[in-house]
Amino acid sequence: MRRLLSILALFIFISGCGVNQNTNNSNTESNAKSSSISNQDGSQMTNLDSHLTVAKQALSAGDYAKAIEEATASIKYNPNNADAYSVRGFATALSGDTTKGLADTKKAYDLDPNNVANYYNMAMVYKLQGQLNESKQWFEKVLEKDPSNTWSVYGIATIYADQGDDTKALDWLEKAIKIDPSVKTVAAEQDHFERFHNNSRFKTLVGL
Repeated sequence: MRRLLSILALFIFISGCGVNQNTNNSNTESNAKSSSISNQDGSQMTNLDSHLTVAKQALSAGDYAKAIEEATASIKYNPNNADAYSVRGFATALSGDTTKGLADTKKAYDLDPNNVANYYNMAMVYKLQGQLNESKQWFEKVLEKDPSNTWSVYGIATIYADQGDDTKALDWLEKAIKIDPSVKTVAAEQDHFERFHNNSRFKTLVGL
């Protein structure tokens, strides 16, 4: 399960922050002051972006404590940073506190309801909580925006497998494999599909 979560965490996008810079070359005191303030703001935003970037890299690497630490630092600079809340929420849930993790991902959604990466993170947090129907709904929301998102398709396959709906599980697994054949290796090693190892259709799909 941990290996899958590390793989799925790679879905997190590393995004930058735009910075407005003062390019006025006037020698007046007011313009000099404005330039100084702009440079300070730019430095702060660069620092914020650095924290968020490191947080996302740490999450993908499975270093959840570091991801939480860096995302929290990013939030300190910008309390409305939806990406930082989303990363911290997913990392917190992976660390074992799914209640706090869900609270952060919900906060991220409140701040930016169009962040598709956060839809995915919410799906994963609900999955960690065992709320499979809610998880599936958020995977489906990802697919509304990105129909070829491999790991959301695979996520739905694992949910159907866990719920005992073998036909739908294999249907969705087949869809995921068509998008990205590397899914075969993951599915063959996952507990979700362990009981399928003698299923002829599963064996054909994953090449067992």
